[in-house]
Amino acid sequence: MDNKKNKFLFVNSSDFLLIRLIAFVGQGVTLAVSQYFFDITDFVTYSSWAIALLLLLSVGLAYYLLNRGDKILSERQIFLFLCFDILQISLLIGLNGGYTNPFIFIILAPIAIAASYLTIERVLVILSLSLVCFALIFNFYIDLPLAVRPDININYSLAIMISLFISSIFLVFYLYYFSMNYKSTQTAYELASKQLQNERELLKVGGLAAAAVHELGTPLNTINLIVGDLDHDKDLKQKYGEDIETLKIELDRCKAILKELSTNPESKEISSEISNMSLDAYAQSLCDQFLGNYRSINLDYRSDEKSKSINIQITPELNIAMNNIIKNAISFAYNEILVIAEATDKEYFIKIRDDGPGFDKKFIANFGKPFYSSRPEKGVNMGLGLFITKQMIENLNGEISVQNNNGAEVILTWQI
Repeated sequence: MDNKKNKFLFVNSSDFLLIRLIAFVGQGVTLAVSQYFFDITDFVTYSSWAIALLLLLSVGLAYYLLNRGDKILSERQIFLFLCFDILQISLLIGLNGGYTNPFIFIILAPIAIAASYLTIERVLVILSLSLVCFALIFNFYIDLPLAVRPDININYSLAIMISLFISSIFLVFYLYYFSMNYKSTQTAYELASKQLQNERELLKVGGLAAAAVHELGTPLNTINLIVGDLDHDKDLKQKYGEDIETLKIELDRCKAILKELSTNPESKEISSEISNMSLDAYAQSLCDQFLGNYRSINLDYRSDEKSKSINIQITPELNIAMNNIIKNAISFAYNEILVIAEATDKEYFIKIRDDGPGFDKKFIANFGKPFYSSRPEKGVNMGLGLFITKQMIENLNGEISVQNNNGAEVILTWQI
């Protein structure tokens, strides 16, 4: 993990460098104004400038990483930078009034960044370091000059530190929760894109196969003529009869394969070459795709009369979506899966219904979100299948819904 770029991190080194440079300028201006207007001791002034210069050193380090070619910071690099920021800000606050310094809440900024970008283990390390720094600031600090020092009683000062503790913990878990949802969604989209790309590659391969069938016809006919001539030559047949017979057998095999590829559109899998098909025929092809592969499950289809007159375009996205739905149903069905094709004057539907335990109520309430498993008793399941399916169906201008109807039922709807 440490030596690899976290795919969820998009912290550009140049942006990170600019932010740190702005932070240094801000600290420098604050110290300069404080030194000019207030009676601050030389010790505090020199110490504060020394600590501010430490931030400038981190700016130099970020610049070095950028020039070295690290365009995107790794998670480990961000973690170390944030640890440094917390220590640097804590020292600076401790030298300038501690908890009485009005800028003390700026220490929450590195915590917020950590919760948004880092893994939970590193977030907890950052949080623990921050809480330790809060406790040290509360007990060890140099007072602000008397002219600007606020008169705060001990109870109120304790309340400030408690609020820092609570704010830090709340901020971490609040931001981490939402960032995890975002990361989960990104993962699901990446999986969907990868699966779709694989289907498109299959489409290209299908086109090449069709071209190969067409192109191989002529040379095979030529070979067939030559083998026929050899077979009619008695001398050659007597001497090479066994070889000629082998050639004839292999030639017949090639012919059978090419004939199967060119004349059998109803294969065991939905062909990526199909462009248009009636709704009724597509429902049947969905059952044929899995026929014989799952002997314990009975796959059947049902359609109304109107579905036979509805032509739909078969795309790689639709094939992937339907495969996901049926495979999900197969995983939970007891005995039977039914594919239903129906149409009205305004809409047409494809319904996949199984006789399994049905969808979990929590899944139905959160349908469309990743990492919600569709069934309750199957243990660990990322729940990405139907999430990917939903995205693909919506990209095809369709709608998808789920319900329990003596088992689980997925309903896909398109407007005519």
